[in-house]
Amino acid sequence: MNIIVLNSGSNGNAVYVESPRSGAAVLLDCGISRRQIEVRLKVHGRYLQNVRGLFITHEHADHVRGVPVTAKMYRMPTFLTEATWRGLRMNRPHKGHRFIRSGETVKVEDISVQAFPKSHDAQDPVFFLVTIGELRFLYVTDLGVHNDEVARLLGEVDAALLESNYDEHMLNTGPYPEHLKERIRAPHGHLSNLQAMELIERHCNGRLHTLIFGHLSENNNTPEIVQREIDAVLARRPDFRPRIVIASRYEVGEVLSVG
Repeated sequence: MNIIVLNSGSNGNAVYVESPRSGAAVLLDCGISRRQIEVRLKVHGRYLQNVRGLFITHEHADHVRGVPVTAKMYRMPTFLTEATWRGLRMNRPHKGHRFIRSGETVKVEDISVQAFPKSHDAQDPVFFLVTIGELRFLYVTDLGVHNDEVARLLGEVDAALLESNYDEHMLNTGPYPEHLKERIRAPHGHLSNLQAMELIERHCNGRLHTLIFGHLSENNNTPEIVQREIDAVLARRPDFRPRIVIASRYEVGEVLSVG
């Protein structure tokens, strides 16, 4: 499979996952504009016409901002939970949406996407497991607390995008008001670097060879801190040597070929 992180952060999230065999693709979240998605895909010779389904994790704007125009212009089916759809206002898909349930698997040509529940301050948030042939990709952001299903799947996938949202020291000493800090740290908030690294160190194995860190906070984290933290984990785990990618909140990433 091929994975392109189009954007990852509180300013917008969108990930393109493609089957090299069929050329079909799915889009996980659509938190940047249709125009920006087109521009970023074109960098790598890809097009929205190849996307056979748009899968939404939850209703927050940074995950759905581009949904109405993208879904309407490309007549793209949109998959989301019913509670997520109810939670949307301006960003509802024009038409052609389908409700999915936690645990359900949707087949789009030769791509399967399965939804799992997660803890976040949204109506019915989910994360996704994408399967193409024998290859599996785990997409998890906005995860407020340790999740047993995430822990299990980290040992069963070939690639993963895992949130590493904030550095605890930066958040604790930073300018955010206390109520916002509490929301970020809460079980329905975001995953810290420390929490992300603990999940990885305890549950990842040699099968996972592409590890993407995403949804880094603009004010409470840096790519350098995340790199330092994962370097420390890898120093303790000589049996685990994945390709490490830190997703940008400003520009499209490279084409990551898995398998």
